[in-house]
Amino acid sequence: MNCAWGVGKESMHPLKLLMNPSSLAFWGASNNPSKMGTIQLTNVLESGYKGEVYPVHPTESTVLGLPAYKSIMDVGRPVDLAQLALPTEVVPRVLDECGRAGIRRAIVISGGFKEASGGRGRELEREIMEIANRYGIRFLGPNCVGIFNSLCSLNSTTIPQAPGGGKIAFASQSGAYTAMINPFLRSLGIRMCQTISVGNEADIDLTDCLEYLKDEPEVQAIGLYVEAVRRPREFIGAAKETVEKKPVIAIYVGGGEAGSRASLSHTGALTGPDEVYDGLFKQAGVIRADDLDEMLDLLRALSSAPLPAGERMAVISNSGGPGTSLAYHIEKAGLSVPLFSEGLTEKLNAVTGRLAFVRNPIDLTFEMDLFLFKELLQMVFESEEVDGALLYGIFGWPDFMVNLETRFPDLKEMQGDWESKYKDFLDQLAEVPKAYGKPLFLMSFLGAGSASILPLIEQDVPVFPSASRAARAMRALLDYRLIRDGR
Repeated sequence: MNCAWGVGKESMHPLKLLMNPSSLAFWGASNNPSKMGTIQLTNVLESGYKGEVYPVHPTESTVLGLPAYKSIMDVGRPVDLAQLALPTEVVPRVLDECGRAGIRRAIVISGGFKEASGGRGRELEREIMEIANRYGIRFLGPNCVGIFNSLCSLNSTTIPQAPGGGKIAFASQSGAYTAMINPFLRSLGIRMCQTISVGNEADIDLTDCLEYLKDEPEVQAIGLYVEAVRRPREFIGAAKETVEKKPVIAIYVGGGEAGSRASLSHTGALTGPDEVYDGLFKQAGVIRADDLDEMLDLLRALSSAPLPAGERMAVISNSGGPGTSLAYHIEKAGLSVPLFSEGLTEKLNAVTGRLAFVRNPIDLTFEMDLFLFKELLQMVFESEEVDGALLYGIFGWPDFMVNLETRFPDLKEMQGDWESKYKDFLDQLAEVPKAYGKPLFLMSFLGAGSASILPLIEQDVPVFPSASRAARAMRALLDYRLIRDGR
């Protein structure tokens, strides 16, 4: 566990303590389930967080079964982090109380600051910044939804059941992409390590997030949702240092007229043309994704798969259409599907049926021996003629046998043994890319929740629903290798 408990607090990055607090004071939660603060504190308590939690409420004696304090001064012990889900006008007074109580990290959930129309919101945001500077408080927000850190089982956002345990971190100027996205991530089998909602970035911004996540060893890939980069020079510097260790993928949505208007009302961000941000990301070594689907594809791949040494890809399929589609999209992505040498072709022909085509793509047509997929993959990896592979044609018992069971009742007796061997096959297949240090992607029309492919997803074999998405993700692996190596 990578937590800040017991670590010297003065020397650590500001986000280290904020993301790993040993104690949390909470404003805005009550015994009313319709309040945002109540929802967020409930998620903290139900996520398994082991730190101390102190609800602060002016009238309630208990909140969600915990003793409540009328003032932070009544707690009587040090507190690492304050989370404020309060009416806008109240925030400056409470933040000042936090400063006087010695709290030096805060999350300001409340909206109605500079993103709101009229000048009062901007005045209040300047006021909380002055208070924070006076006491040395570093804070997220305002106008954010909280944080998630699976390493300390802390979910202070509005959405329960964050899919933790992964190697991906996400920092976002939109709260939806760090919380409301949770059910979608679970449906894809994608797990997160940490998420940070920065809101209006009055203090801590995306640049700070990069500086922090760069040194988090459990994080293998970083995603950013960007409406505006407020400190371009510092962002480029932080990103360059980060991509030396791990990839950074960004969505930028402020480049059009409508997107620019939405960003201004959403977080008060001033945006710039797409071309400017394309150049900024390229200079920083950040890979830009077009949309959320592409970002998640790239994060899944880059957080788990070995990087290819070059552009040469093998395609292995038990059906002509998917194999052809993979080959087409691989080449369209700027990679290659080279013909295998005569020597490798002879070896492949020796273990495949008479209907198979093995020059690359390998088309097995109809093949019931799944272990042959693993054998062929090992052969092409050992040949050193390819740098990665994409595979189609993995199916389990439920995908073929449902109707056959009604006509052949004896098949039911074979199911247990067949499924045990199938599990062995998946386990062995997942070890091949690790053993050879070469990426393997699966294309499958089965959903991510299918028992037939879920074991591969859980063992860090990326699975994609289409040839184009698989090819784009494989290209991103090579792109990142070139970026990291300075080529």
